[in-house]
Amino acid sequence: MKPFLSRLWRNFCLMLGNQSSLTLYFLPLLQRLASGFLPGQYRASLLCRQWQTADMLQLSFNVSGRWPGFVPGQHVLLTLQHNGRYISRPFSICSPLSLWQSQQHIQLCCKINRAGEFTPLLNQLKNGAVVNISKAQGDFYWQQPATAAVFVAAGSGITPVAAMLLSQRHWLAPVSLFYRCRGSENAALLSELTQLAARQPLFTLTLSDSRTEPAETLQQQLMTNSSKQFYLCGPAGFMQQIRTALTNSGVSAAQIRQEQFGLAIAAPAEHMAAGLQLSASFIRAGISTQVTLNPQQSLLQNAEQHGLAPRFGCRMGVCFQCVCDKVSGQVRDIRSGALSGHGAEQIQLCVSQPVTELVIKL
Repeated sequence: MKPFLSRLWRNFCLMLGNQSSLTLYFLPLLQRLASGFLPGQYRASLLCRQWQTADMLQLSFNVSGRWPGFVPGQHVLLTLQHNGRYISRPFSICSPLSLWQSQQHIQLCCKINRAGEFTPLLNQLKNGAVVNISKAQGDFYWQQPATAAVFVAAGSGITPVAAMLLSQRHWLAPVSLFYRCRGSENAALLSELTQLAARQPLFTLTLSDSRTEPAETLQQQLMTNSSKQFYLCGPAGFMQQIRTALTNSGVSAAQIRQEQFGLAIAAPAEHMAAGLQLSASFIRAGISTQVTLNPQQSLLQNAEQHGLAPRFGCRMGVCFQCVCDKVSGQVRDIRSGALSGHGAEQIQLCVSQPVTELVIKL
């Protein structure tokens, strides 16, 4: 019991003055009393799972009635407890809004990386398993359904697009979906989208097979729609190709909306312009380790990539398990963009981005 009380007191001291909610002060104790409790999160129980493709797993959840719902196109953070810690990943809701409104059910379609840490755990969940989800997040949604639109999706980027299209009840303008995939057998949610195209004359579905059709062919097809609103979602490299092709053909930036998951981490403009490299000294037990920093990653990611193993928990700034002492240097809070001071203070590694040279005491 004594080690537990010691950890409880340490976490309380670290959080003191940093938390906006009284609940967060007592998080370690509350988790001791109610396993899996996370403030600001909602409970969801697994109803069933099925494979959409060889590497895309669809999960159906019954969500707590306290959950405030979603706008089709948004995503949630799914949190699991694994090896004594919480890990989270963002996934777009792929089911129509009507399913949530009528049954309080949502579906997530998740690409399984069998060598990864998180997604293989999803295939191990049993029916009835309870997980945590966040409020719906993101501003990637169909803003003007009355306006003609073109959707371009590839890979797991089909999930928010499918939710938007399957949720639409009143079709007032023509809509096209160009779905880039490696054959129909690798096209998740294809059955639902094909059925939608069959019953809705204003919706057109076009499959673009990457094995036989070069990307330039798809780009040429898109050029005939240059006056419409575009929604892009998929692998970053492919989406950048499409965006560049559209802008080169005269499509304005205001006509293009593109999905971005999770915390947006951008390298500071001054470093990008000057080509500067940052470094940090991580001190543990009196031993200093000098590392080169990637300014597009959090300090936690930087430390881990150099073989260090800082203490961490949620990886999203909630649990304060990764709090440590910044001896000198400046960091940026990834969530808000706020800059720290240059002197000694406590920071959270998982949501801190390097801005200057740093000395960190782990």
